[in-house]
Amino acid sequence: MKLKLLIICVLVILVGCNRQDDEIIMETPKEQHVKFLEDYGWNIDRFASETKYAPSTLPSYQKHVKDLKDLGHVDLASFLDSEVIETGYILQEKTTTYNQIVGYILESDHEIIGGYLVFNHELEQKDGTFTIDQSEMNPMLHRKDLGSNILP
Repeated sequence: MKLKLLIICVLVILVGCNRQDDEIIMETPKEQHVKFLEDYGWNIDRFASETKYAPSTLPSYQKHVKDLKDLGHVDLASFLDSEVIETGYILQEKTTTYNQIVGYILESDHEIIGGYLVFNHELEQKDGTFTIDQSEMNPMLHRKDLGSNILP
């Protein structure tokens, strides 16, 4: 009886150790991503997201591809049949209006093909949750081009 109880306790502990829903996923930025953003004067605070578009699937995302071209100044026309990876990083910098800036980098075949920025206003609610008012996509801007709007 004690052996059965011990086995059950060990199984409960092992199952508890394998829980992934409470884990925070930490992604280390790729060196070429860090350099790309630094060339524009931006610094990565933390990983935000990664989306992989399998070859020939980009046409299914017409609105996003159009927004990338029109608002982000990234034309993916020559990459529609290739895998494209879109990686987002929350940047360290903030502006007088936006307290969260996300830099997105697009790459195909391990080569960076473009990037864009999204300026957000993040606000903590009374219940401890956060809401994010998202602005439109912007081309990858040099930080210095935003002038005195950048906070130290």
